[in-house]
Amino acid sequence: MAPSPLGRRIRQARHALGLSLATVAGDDFTRAFLNQIELGRAQPSTQTLRIIARRLQQPIDYFLEDPGDSAAALELALAEAQMGLHQGNAARAEALMKKMLARPIPADLRTQAQLTLATARLKLGYAQDAIPLLEDAIGVAERSQWPQLLVELYDRMGSAHYLLRHPHAAGQWFDKALAVYQSTGLSDPVLKARILGHRANLHYVAGQPVEAIAAYESAIGAAEQVLDMPALAGIFEGLAMSFQQTGQYARALSYAQKGLRIFESLRDVRMAGQLRLNMGDMLLQQGRVAEAERLFGEGAEHLRRIGDHELLPLLVVGMAESALERNDLSQAADLIEQAVDLSTRSSDPIATVAVHRVAGRVAHARGLREPAHRHFERALEVAATVDSPDLRARVTYDFARALEAEGDAAQAALRFRQAYEAGRGPLTAGSSVLSGLEA
Repeated sequence: MAPSPLGRRIRQARHALGLSLATVAGDDFTRAFLNQIELGRAQPSTQTLRIIARRLQQPIDYFLEDPGDSAAALELALAEAQMGLHQGNAARAEALMKKMLARPIPADLRTQAQLTLATARLKLGYAQDAIPLLEDAIGVAERSQWPQLLVELYDRMGSAHYLLRHPHAAGQWFDKALAVYQSTGLSDPVLKARILGHRANLHYVAGQPVEAIAAYESAIGAAEQVLDMPALAGIFEGLAMSFQQTGQYARALSYAQKGLRIFESLRDVRMAGQLRLNMGDMLLQQGRVAEAERLFGEGAEHLRRIGDHELLPLLVVGMAESALERNDLSQAADLIEQAVDLSTRSSDPIATVAVHRVAGRVAHARGLREPAHRHFERALEVAATVDSPDLRARVTYDFARALEAEGDAAQAALRFRQAYEAGRGPLTAGSSVLSGLEA
């Protein structure tokens, strides 16, 4: 029997390092078994291949160059990508899955790879790019009747729509995920906690903080039992924002700090940035400007290092608003100029709204009436496209205050009424809509 492509690559790497069969095998398996693998007469398990890769000082990609019929190489690549996601390395997961999907592979592995690639793209902020992958994978999983995989795919599709600010569509997908989970008798507390947490997010963005808190607390029970740290951190984030909406700031900050610690331990820079954004916004609303500014600045610095274009504008806006609150108009103007430039590279309408709302406030504070009105009107124009009454209320309220200060009592009264009708009171509305995504 001719050596398999995988066996040839293992032997080539071993010879390149001048290692014996016994050295590579160590105490984990026999030299005879490794010889059989190299000759194509035996297939390694995923764990065995991981050990071989480490001892041969080769990345997993090395075994994907020509995997042939090696299920172990493909499964190891999938496992490494999924591990990368849990460790906050979505770019690595994306690269592995793109390479894997470029090859002819079995349908079940292809569907799992598409799910993993879509998840990586969600974590990288490319929700629109994840949807075609999920649609293709869902079609295969439905035809093949793979319930566990189908539930995960439905949940991820809900997350994609949630990140695109389509709460109604997101809710439909989350409901489908939960219905299949319950009807097929699955028993996976991590998956259940994730779905419940995502549904709780929808209560939050719908302006139902009490219902959101109850839903998050249901989800947290399942997540804590199995110590799924990323899911737990996402739920802590949701609880923090919900307690903020009900005015319970001490509890909100406590949960936000717990979530931040978990995301930092997982090295998930983007989610840690989201938590800093949420916490900074809470502190800013309480008048704790120095603490808020520090959090915004730390988050922005970390996100610049990874080249984030979606969340960064919101953190710079937070810094600008902090400078405004301490009456440093020069720094506020410099920062809002940076934020406007950054927002042109973001696809997130929330960032556009936040940038123009604060730009309106800064221009008003500098006595620039016409630019201030243009910024507020632009913020309202974009806010009308987002299903978030609180967001529209906050922009309208800030515009009303500027009009009132300018002496335009009639227009101010109209805007104050619009703010009241748009949401449950503008002072409870955060500048950010939490991502709440443990993808």
